Amino acid sequence: MRKNWCIMLVGMMLLIFLPGGSQSCDSITVNSPLIFGSRLTATCTVSRTLCRGLEEDEFQFKWKLDNDFIPSSQYMHPFKNTTTVTLDNFNKSSALLSCYIIGASKRMQLIDRKDVKAGYPPSPPTNLSCLMNLFDDKLNCTWELGKDPLIQTNVTLSSIKATSKCEASPEVKENIIPKEYKTSALIPRKQFNLYKKLAVSVTVKNALGSATSTICLVPGHEVKLDPPVIEEATASVPGCVKLQWRNGKTGFYIVEQTYQLRYRKEDEKKWTEPADLGSGLNETSICGILSATKYHFQLRSIRASKTGVWSEWGHERTITTLESAPTGKLETWWKQTESKDGLQGRIQLLWKALKKHEANADHMWYVVKRSSGYGSNDAILCNTTALNCSFSPSIGVMGATVWAYNTAGHSQGTEITFSIKKGELGSNFQVFPNDNYSLRVEWETKPSAKGYILEWYESSNNPDIEINWKREPQWSRNSVLNENIKPFQLYIIKLFPLYEEGVGAPVQKEMYSRQRAPDLAPKLTLIRASKSQAELSWEPIPLESQHGFITGYTIYWTDPNGVELFADLKATSREYVIGNLDSLTVYKVVLSISTSGGSTNGTVMTIYTTLFDENEVNMLIMVLCLSFITIIIVTFILCIMKHERMKKRFWPSIPDPANSSMGKWDSVKQEKPRMTLNTRDVNQIITSDITILEGWAGKKPATEDLPKDTPIFPQDHSVNFHVQSQSIIENMNTLMSYVNVLDTVQYAKVITGGYREQSPPSSLYIRSESTQPLLGDTSPSPTNYENMWFHCQNQEDSVFFMEEESQTHFPLLQELKIQDEEEPFCLYS
Repeated sequence: MRKNWCIMLVGMMLLIFLPGGSQSCDSITVNSPLIFGSRLTATCTVSRTLCRGLEEDEFQFKWKLDNDFIPSSQYMHPFKNTTTVTLDNFNKSSALLSCYIIGASKRMQLIDRKDVKAGYPPSPPTNLSCLMNLFDDKLNCTWELGKDPLIQTNVTLSSIKATSKCEASPEVKENIIPKEYKTSALIPRKQFNLYKKLAVSVTVKNALGSATSTICLVPGHEVKLDPPVIEEATASVPGCVKLQWRNGKTGFYIVEQTYQLRYRKEDEKKWTEPADLGSGLNETSICGILSATKYHFQLRSIRASKTGVWSEWGHERTITTLESAPTGKLETWWKQTESKDGLQGRIQLLWKALKKHEANADHMWYVVKRSSGYGSNDAILCNTTALNCSFSPSIGVMGATVWAYNTAGHSQGTEITFSIKKGELGSNFQVFPNDNYSLRVEWETKPSAKGYILEWYESSNNPDIEINWKREPQWSRNSVLNENIKPFQLYIIKLFPLYEEGVGAPVQKEMYSRQRAPDLAPKLTLIRASKSQAELSWEPIPLESQHGFITGYTIYWTDPNGVELFADLKATSREYVIGNLDSLTVYKVVLSISTSGGSTNGTVMTIYTTLFDENEVNMLIMVLCLSFITIIIVTFILCIMKHERMKKRFWPSIPDPANSSMGKWDSVKQEKPRMTLNTRDVNQIITSDITILEGWAGKKPATEDLPKDTPIFPQDHSVNFHVQSQSIIENMNTLMSYVNVLDTVQYAKVITGGYREQSPPSSLYIRSESTQPLLGDTSPSPTNYENMWFHCQNQEDSVFFMEEESQTHFPLLQELKIQDEEEPFCLYS
């Protein structure tokens, strides 16, 4: 209740103190601007007499902040035409507050709106300082503002002449308004005395408050000098540098100055802490720095009273110090290689380069002498700039001594004894990747070991590979190898224990600092493909292409339908057999190789399965071979059994009439039983057509003397043979013109009539290709013969007219003569 009464009282007071001359029918009173996050109170009043349409109507008030209506629970109505709204936590820097009324018509009418702003009171400026510019006689003052007030804020720079105690004098204050958003301003020379105190203040003011910062200074003392310039830098002795400089341009006005020096090495970015050099100087010497090292030097200055500010650092001056004799002792290590291919093993002596502060020179040389233990002057084994020396061990050599030297001198010698102790370190030796460029090694210590040597190098076939090594104390259990370590490269790490008696046998591990997928995958080779299987093999990829430990292989194969299958294999696998394949099908096969860093797929291989399996092919070949052998054997047997027929088939015998065995046949008269023939049945039994071809070289056929055809049968059968006889005569007229030549010719054709309308067989006698002329004038026959017309029973048309002696030598003609009742019968068709 008390809170509500206070709000009503505030609203009434706002109404009382409203300007009386205002003729507006409505108004909003609000406490803006206000502090960010504080309470907001606003009052809206409506005058019925001044606002038209509200004389008799009832209405309601509505408040709106930006686009959101304020709940009615947050405002009150102290009077019928007045409403008050309260927001406990106003957290906007700017907002629009609006007042509305709703009459009987239910329409919302805007009465008034106000822009409400919130912000902070200004905070005092900080880092207020003023510097005198000796060239233009103006005082430049700078400051820094605090938190943003969020509302309109004004800044004013004031200067007032002060007393010796920095008390403001009654003189007029000089105000300067800097430009907006500027944090600096210039005080002109007429507003101050150069060597009298001046009070300078900066005031920040806005609607919520104001703040001021003030300093007291002597303008002539508040100066920033130009930096000194180093004119000369000299390295007089090793480890020392002498510098000479002059003041900057403003140094001509300020004689008394004090200086500071800083320097750094060439390979470092951080400068040393500034060192005070005193005042009134223009040269100095710096000693205790490293020899043969490049340094950068800088100077700055301030008034001797140290009023004002330090100048900027001057330009760098660079110089290299002189060399000095190397200090310290070389750290050494040795190893002996094994004998190979009949060659003697060698001793390889290694040492670490001296540190920069120990070498004291840019270029170093190293000398190695052997020590035989007899006190004699031993020969020099190596004089080199490298960090190793390799030599063959000789009889009596027990060790060696190494020195480092430069142009200024040499270091003390380091002695090495070549001795090996048998025995191995425990197996608890582990290597882990530390990061991309380092490895972490852990091991279990040996009580008798006096120290350890860690050795690592790239796994390669190159015999000249660089060997890295480091020494660890006897209590050490782990170490980080970060020298010459690269990712994706395999390294061999060895740990050697060191004893009083010598060097122990090492333990060895292989490790990558980081792994990735191999560069390539192995190439697949098809060993054999069968009906349902395919056997594949591959060779491991080179070590340089692995970039990690091989974790395994994966084989993928895809059939023509796009169905993909795979098989995971071990890292030691070198071949695989794909089974359950379809015959006469094309498959695509891919081999993938994997490491812990990724996988790489190889090229695609196409495999064609066969129709038969290997065993089936072998069986089929065996069956075919057996069938072929059987056919050969059967053919051979048939050839043996039918050799006469085969001989006549492939090598036919050509009969030689002169040497024919028919000459040995018995005559027809001697054959028993003797054949008898009834001329009445000749037509039914047999019909013969005998054609005799003859020709002599140089003879012309006597076609004009051919006799007329005469039947060979009695008168009652002449009609039956008349047609045949006429045909024979015509054929004879044609054949008589044939002249015998060396080619194969037909000399006889015997046609026998068929039995009971069967086709009669014909016998064709062909003259051989022999050079012996047949029926020629100079016949090789034992008895002269002559081819004549046939004659039977002293008739002119007989088929043959021959002597008995000729019939004896040609049995064929003799057999063609048929005897019937002691009378000869010649048959032709």
